[in-house]
Amino acid sequence: MRNKNKSSIFSLLITLSLGLTANSALADPVLEYKLALADDGKSYEVWMKPSVTPKPNISLTGQLTLKVPHAAKFKPLNVVAGVEGADWIEASRVDAPKEDPEHDYISFSYIGAQGNSAQNYPWAADEELLVFSFANEKGCVNGLSLMQDNDPFNIPNNSQQTNPGNQFTNLGWGAVGENNFKGVYGASPKCLKK
Repeated sequence: MRNKNKSSIFSLLITLSLGLTANSALADPVLEYKLALADDGKSYEVWMKPSVTPKPNISLTGQLTLKVPHAAKFKPLNVVAGVEGADWIEASRVDAPKEDPEHDYISFSYIGAQGNSAQNYPWAADEELLVFSFANEKGCVNGLSLMQDNDPFNIPNNSQQTNPGNQFTNLGWGAVGENNFKGVYGASPKCLKK
């Protein structure tokens, strides 16, 4: 009987190990972010596009960092979720850090894993999804972009001791703690001429 229990426990551990290994094999970065000007010409939209449909589809955490001209005094307003119940908030702001004093960095965080919100995003391979939109108190500003991975402020131990890196975690693309953010796509938005 004792050997049978050991054998059952061993089989369970092997099964769990293989399951976690298979899930981690998909942990490659798969989600791209895009910033666009909305049709109204005044507000901005954040779009995301995965290269793989997550299975299971459980979104846990996310962060997106805007890079805006310091002189613009950019102030986000009216942050509206593109998918009901999958909210984003302005979480942090660093104005004119010494790494790039010409720009401010505004980070938004996904408020995930609240009730059923972790499963609200209908992610599908190669399909864009409107994640959230926002406006600026003073209207459209040129020079607004999503922070790139190679940005001078996106370094460990930056002057403000922050982590501005773009990030997203979905259990269908990897394990807890893995970053599924792949990169930024699309051109930076340009304000419409008046």
